[in-house]
Amino acid sequence: MLGNILGGVSFVKKIIALFIVLLVIPILPVFASPATRERHSQLQQQLSQAAQSVREQQNLLAGTRHEMSQIVMEMQELDQQIMDAASALESIEFSLRDTEIRIADAEDELNVARDEHDLQFELLRTRVRVIHEEGSIGFLDVLFQAESIVDFFMRWEYIRAIAEFDHTLLDRLQQAEQDIQNHLEDLVRWRNMVEDLQFQYNLTMDDLEFMYGEREAWFENLSENEEVMAELLEIYLHEQRMAESAFGAIQAQLQSEENAMRRQANAQAHSARLATLNNHYGQFQWPIPTHSRISSPFGMRHHPILRQQRHHSGIDVGAPTGTRLIASADGYVRFAGWSGGYGNTVIIDHYGGYSTLYAHNSRNRVVTGQRVYRGDHIADVGSTGMSTGPHLHFEIRINNRAVDPMGYFPR
Repeated sequence: MLGNILGGVSFVKKIIALFIVLLVIPILPVFASPATRERHSQLQQQLSQAAQSVREQQNLLAGTRHEMSQIVMEMQELDQQIMDAASALESIEFSLRDTEIRIADAEDELNVARDEHDLQFELLRTRVRVIHEEGSIGFLDVLFQAESIVDFFMRWEYIRAIAEFDHTLLDRLQQAEQDIQNHLEDLVRWRNMVEDLQFQYNLTMDDLEFMYGEREAWFENLSENEEVMAELLEIYLHEQRMAESAFGAIQAQLQSEENAMRRQANAQAHSARLATLNNHYGQFQWPIPTHSRISSPFGMRHHPILRQQRHHSGIDVGAPTGTRLIASADGYVRFAGWSGGYGNTVIIDHYGGYSTLYAHNSRNRVVTGQRVYRGDHIADVGSTGMSTGPHLHFEIRINNRAVDPMGYFPR
């Protein structure tokens, strides 16, 4: 009766312990120290600010350089306009020289026309004076004094020639005056044209030189700003690299602390899980129910492969490959995988700091973290790792120190 009651109490205790484990494990804190987290937050903010400063400075520098490139393009255009204006000036100078030649020729023609005018005017004035002195009656007298018909016609022809000469003289005088007027108009037009061209050229050159000077001054100002911005960018980049380095260090520290806390939490959880197990002290089950021959006991021995005396930390139980291996007690699989000379290995943690090891397996049947019970199929016999043949290498450890397994099985 008492055994049943104690068994019931034990069962209730295990249920309560299991409930506590299920309740506590999900909310175990995995945090780094508050100081590390605060420093991490500060450095993260500094890194963000440094990156923002770098981006802003890069944008400013890119904008300045773009503006400088635009000014360079404008200055190149102004250079081309100045070159075009210089070419136009050459045309103007050529036109000016041509005009000066034409003016000189026109002045010569004007002088000739004036001389011709003066000569014709003097002849006309002489004829007028003669006509005034003698009158038209003189022509009749000349005709009436003719001695014969021939002489009459000769005199008539002479008078006609004089009249025609007078008419021609008057026409030439009028033409000379017209030529003078035309030459004067050409001179005025050519001079005005040259003056207009020269004036327009001067205005254009003044505007171009003014605009070029403005852009040159602005480019120099931008160039100075660009140097300052580039220096500031280097400073910001240096600050960003320093912030990244400090942040990387604190990130590593934070990760290290969190890993340590996680390992501690896992260890606590593992201990809590083990607290729910039965206490099998002195009551481990034989790991190979079908085979019991021990081929190599616990203690010092001559190693079959290394050929030297070495301590054997467990027992070897001979059995054919594929023979079923069972868990010697309830527990949780701490490790299931390859482990150097042990080959395929399973390690199970039990209550009270006990653990069991099953090595050289041909195949593991459990995975790390799995809950196993006494008698569960956990692996198959094999000869993996440093092994001379199929067998089970079995160990019992107390707080990771190997002990002779033979004292822990029921008699």
